[in-house]
Amino acid sequence: MIEIRVDEDACVGCGLCVKDCPMEVLQLQNNVCYPAHPENCMGCLSCHEICPAQALEHKGAVPSRRMYISMKVCNMLRKVI
Repeated sequence: MIEIRVDEDACVGCGLCVKDCPMEVLQLQNNVCYPAHPENCMGCLSCHEICPAQALEHKGAVPSRRMYISMKVCNMLRKVI
């Protein structure tokens, strides 16, 4: 599993990472991003790339295995698999 760390001092609470995450991993609480569902992270790093403050760190994400897929597709795959 990928471990997501948020630098709470750096996070500006813009919510771009929350909106951009295709797996709905992140949420805002008290204007700070936090990984509400880290088990859903697939390591696409879209949240990391869009963060203007570079407040996110992903331990265990392997760039060669990065994928980008929507939550709708994942839900459909879960029904089939």
